[in-house]
Amino acid sequence: MGRPRRDVRRSVSAERESILVGSLFSSPASIVISNVVGIMVMLMSWHWTRDNTFYTLSCVTIAVLLGRIATLVRYRLACHEDEDGRAVRRWDIEFQIGATLFAGLQGISCFHAISATSSPAVQILNVIAAVAFSSGYVARNAARPKYVIVQVLCLCVPLMLALEHSNQPYYRAIAVFIVLYMLTNFVIVLSLNRNLRALADATAEARENEGSSRKHAEQAHLALRAMTHGLVTFDETLSRELQNDRHGELYGVGDDHDEANLEAMLAHAVKCRRLSRSDATLIRQDVARTLKEEVANTRELTTPEGKTLLLHVEPTESGGILIVTEDISERKHTQQKIETMARTDPLTGMANRHELDRMLASIGPGFREGIGSVAILYIDLDDFKTINDSLGHATGDKVLVAIAERIRSAVRVSDFLARFGGDEFVAIIPSADSDASLVAAERVMQALSPPIIIGDRKFSIGASIGAAVGPRHGPDGATLMTAADLALYESKSTGKNRVSLFRPEMEASFRRRTELEREMREGLAGGQFDLHYQPIVEIDSGKVVSVEALLRWNHPVKGSISPSEFIPIAERSDLISDLGEWVLRRAACDLARLPEEISISVNVSPMQFRQPQRLVTTIRELIAEGKVPAERLELELTESVLVDNPELTLATMKELRSLGLRFSLDDFGTGYASIGYLATYSFDKVKIDRSFASAIADNGAARSVVELVQHLADRIGFIVVAEGLEDADQVDAIAATGIALAQGYFFGRPEPLDVIEAELKAARNTPAG
Repeated sequence: MGRPRRDVRRSVSAERESILVGSLFSSPASIVISNVVGIMVMLMSWHWTRDNTFYTLSCVTIAVLLGRIATLVRYRLACHEDEDGRAVRRWDIEFQIGATLFAGLQGISCFHAISATSSPAVQILNVIAAVAFSSGYVARNAARPKYVIVQVLCLCVPLMLALEHSNQPYYRAIAVFIVLYMLTNFVIVLSLNRNLRALADATAEARENEGSSRKHAEQAHLALRAMTHGLVTFDETLSRELQNDRHGELYGVGDDHDEANLEAMLAHAVKCRRLSRSDATLIRQDVARTLKEEVANTRELTTPEGKTLLLHVEPTESGGILIVTEDISERKHTQQKIETMARTDPLTGMANRHELDRMLASIGPGFREGIGSVAILYIDLDDFKTINDSLGHATGDKVLVAIAERIRSAVRVSDFLARFGGDEFVAIIPSADSDASLVAAERVMQALSPPIIIGDRKFSIGASIGAAVGPRHGPDGATLMTAADLALYESKSTGKNRVSLFRPEMEASFRRRTELEREMREGLAGGQFDLHYQPIVEIDSGKVVSVEALLRWNHPVKGSISPSEFIPIAERSDLISDLGEWVLRRAACDLARLPEEISISVNVSPMQFRQPQRLVTTIRELIAEGKVPAERLELELTESVLVDNPELTLATMKELRSLGLRFSLDDFGTGYASIGYLATYSFDKVKIDRSFASAIADNGAARSVVELVQHLADRIGFIVVAEGLEDADQVDAIAATGIALAQGYFFGRPEPLDVIEAELKAARNTPAG
């Protein structure tokens, strides 16, 4: 008696495998449609980027689809009643090869979209496709969970790797949610597989043992009760055959005879607010379509309670209907969270740069459809870097959050806000002309004007704003952003903490700056730069004690270009560091041609002090090579260097002073520096700005300031130099304050080294008195 029982169990197992494999082929239309969608995603990505990798992937995917269609057709035409386990296994493997190849190709497409393209549309399209296909594999291929896990990994691992290796910090956070999303899918597919296997076992037992239908019905009932998905079947008249407990929970129906058909079930679900009336209508339509066309249908519904249900409706062999309902609320929530993070700046909650790019891309088509005017405000915080450098990024982030809230409060709810960069924001204001854009910008300025309080600290943060209005200033979003950027440059270069509206001449000015920056690089390599020197003299004796190195640019076509034009351009790029190093090396060579009692002072930009290692290394090399005695080299700093990063500046000065160098504070009295800086930084010289020299003869306040600085010099121990002296009256007035050294056209203009050498030689040969 034991032998036949083993045969029965083997037969049931084989029948179960046949049912499970058959479920893979139960919906060929959904397989073909999903594959076609995947091919369309690749072709759209290729069309938008012209990246031939997407075109190649689409061609390979088409070949895979053709192979899968051939498998589906052969399976449909074959007779499966007497198939042995080996034949079932062949169908299983053939199906899974095609599914896995398709998943792998989609994963490669997603990886390439994120890692090799910068198009937000292509990236979002591929990410959405990967997430959708992953969910589809879970629902359709749950009969083979191991294969589903492999296929989900083929889709999601490339996506996760691309996000992890992206240079966008919030992409890495999204990668973590991808992991959670995969784990959720794995749990779901294992759960669904248990349900399917239980159902397949029950069905196989029923087919194999028709004489013991009651026992098998009880087993099926137990399997149904254990399912985490709701399941109900109806016959061809739409009378209910069976349902599990989970279905009753989801729809609020029991085993009552009054709810024993589809219409009664839907009516009761609507009455107890498990479904809306429109959802019930959609389910009726899906059932009617399935009965008529004998094809499966899948639909996602949101219930009045806020749950998200996934319904799978498919025909049964007896001509009835099977409805499987899954509560995917948690999975949907995770998916929405991933999509939100992909569009949002995690610090401020504003839209991120990718979402801004999407909005900008929609402006051009909007103009063509007649949406009217749109204003763009490009907001850049003034000198925000000093907060991060001096107090750390944690404090800087808190300030940024507070600033973001201030900006939100200054614009309308309908306006679009994005964080464009570290301390840059963009506002897109619909239906705004030039006047309205300036009014909106002023509201932002006013919102930012009160100090921001973080803990026990107060921060006064100013902002520069560039405004552009379309279509007047540009036919699309990208052009308007460029116009707003040019206007922002105007605000920055004319004193900061102000608003500028784009003007056409700004574009010509921008082209001029861009052209000069490019030609400066060529000129530095081509020897177009030279140094002129202006003497610094003792007022009483007229003796030259030092010379200041001043950079000159002799352009082969444009002629002599003023330093006031090219120096600011160089300072806004990395070129100022290269120019500064060239000046140091050239001045060191020229120093050897000057008398030993004369030193050279060289201006050093704030950018060079932000790269202290390069500056210190260059000077060490010059001293080691014997090109410059350290005590004859003096570095001139402007007041902006002192406030840019005080700690770093002080440390760099200390290291350079240990080499023997001296320091001068240039243009004192025109910037941020206070009297306290004179003691803190221990300058050897302080050069009073030329504005005091022009006013000292007639302005008592200016004379008092100069006398105060000279008094401090006597007490602290530095030397005062008066700049910009042009006539004898100014010289006499300065000398009367006790200042001993002066510089200006009265004593000599900046000249080439040959001229300076000749003048010094002539002075030595002139008899005293």
